[in-house]
Amino acid sequence: MATANFYKTLGVSETATADEMKKVYRKLAKKYHPDVTGGDKEKETKFKEITEAYETLSDPKKRQEYDVLQKNPYAGRTQSGASGFDGFSGFDGFRPRSSASSAGSAKQQSRMHIDMGDIFGNDAFSDLFGSAGSSAARGNDLKASVDLTLIEAALGVEKTLVLEPQLAGGRKITIRIPAGVEQGEVIRVPGKGRSAQRGGQAGDLLLTANLLPHSSLRRIGADIETDVPIRIDEAVLGSKADIETLDGKAQVTIPAGTSSGQKLRLRGRGASDRKGGRGDFYGVIQIQVPKQIPDEAKELIKKFRDLTSAT
Repeated sequence: MATANFYKTLGVSETATADEMKKVYRKLAKKYHPDVTGGDKEKETKFKEITEAYETLSDPKKRQEYDVLQKNPYAGRTQSGASGFDGFSGFDGFRPRSSASSAGSAKQQSRMHIDMGDIFGNDAFSDLFGSAGSSAARGNDLKASVDLTLIEAALGVEKTLVLEPQLAGGRKITIRIPAGVEQGEVIRVPGKGRSAQRGGQAGDLLLTANLLPHSSLRRIGADIETDVPIRIDEAVLGSKADIETLDGKAQVTIPAGTSSGQKLRLRGRGASDRKGGRGDFYGVIQIQVPKQIPDEAKELIKKFRDLTSAT
């Protein structure tokens, strides 16, 4: 006769649907699975019980036969009174167990085989217990930050980092930072997180980019700006100026009549973008006025003012 109430084991009503039982079992299995409980024998026994209950009740035929025996414990007895369940061909989902029989134990294990990918979902099961249904748990992800100069973030760079320095000197790795990284962006490096137990897949490294300020360059998306200081005469008459870009020095032409704030563009000389291209580089004109101006120069400026005020 039945030795356990499988509905109580799962914590569901006798009218529970297959979907309701699956949802409950998924929750319980995640809680009591041996790879999660770390060898707790009591919880491992609980896992076996809920798995046996779910395997029986999730099979429509087994569930029907179980329900009959729950209502009439003697329905499966032979005329001699021996408990044989001969009337229920192929069903042994809730026979009395014998802990002394190794064959019975093996049979019990075979009855507990459940498609965990189906119960947990492939992605959730892989994250919890290891990929491809492996019993080895996946290692935890490791979070860290990496300091990058504006040029390193704009063009990409190879960095050598020391992870977990508190663990016997740390772990040194070299990674490639992709071009175009922005402030606060998280870079995922697969397999460089914490190691897994029992040979499971290592977690990932999650690197948060911290962009250091530059003394003269400013980044706006994929574009780069820098100030270009010029004299009054250069602004009025026009000139040329050398500016420092991400790729080295470049010369720009300052048209006559240039005003402060005007931008001179160098196409394709900015930061890399995620489409394989690059932004633009801008020189922002800043007209500088000397603090000390000779009297003769002042007279010329006044004359310049008088001549241009009417235009």
